[in-house]
Amino acid sequence: MRFPRFNEDGPLVGYELEAMRSLSSAFLTARYEWQAACTMWDRLYTAGETAELRRSPASFSFYEEAVGRLAGGVRDYERQAALVAWRYTAASLVLGVTVLRRIAEGKPPLTVTGVEELCQEPALGQLHEALSVPVPDLVPERRHPADIPGDRECSAREWGTVREGVADVIDLVLELAIDEDAAHPRTRDEAATCLLTQHCPPHTEPVHDGVLQPLFQLAEQVPYGIARIIDHG
Repeated sequence: MRFPRFNEDGPLVGYELEAMRSLSSAFLTARYEWQAACTMWDRLYTAGETAELRRSPASFSFYEEAVGRLAGGVRDYERQAALVAWRYTAASLVLGVTVLRRIAEGKPPLTVTGVEELCQEPALGQLHEALSVPVPDLVPERRHPADIPGDRECSAREWGTVREGVADVIDLVLELAIDEDAAHPRTRDEAATCLLTQHCPPHTEPVHDGVLQPLFQLAEQVPYGIARIIDHG
């Protein structure tokens, strides 16, 4: 699943399609980089454990030194790639859901300015709101629903799980701010206005843990949902 083909004569206007396709390419690239960095980190973490086992009084410890230096750089890159992936994945989902809903409801195209605004990283509350749209109910059932029994219910559960995950992220952003005595945010409503990429301190565990991977999957599904709505006519 990557990005579907759309008929240029369909209800999607050129700048909506171009923005969606560009965001999709951006988050897929960042996703692959993040996943590659995770694999590298796991490998070096294991190597570090091996180095600890080998540690004993010795004249040379270049192996341990090399592993430590590499691991530090990879860890930093993994966190950076995750934040880049979040920024474009979240924007892709919010824009995609907005376009999907307007096509399903027969509304006119978004304005260019509106599309440009939706291409920016959404606040956590804005992302939560997009995840609250009943996308599974707006997308027509497959032509042969018996092939995938319970498809709509399963999809609704997936959306609900990610929505709850984002709600937890909002709570975590607030908790971190309180723990560090930060001036902002001080309430949950304020935390909902925050951008995750600006509230994920490097000295803490990533606040997006457990949410980023399923968010990828939903963002990748949305354009196909739009295609099904258009095909259904």
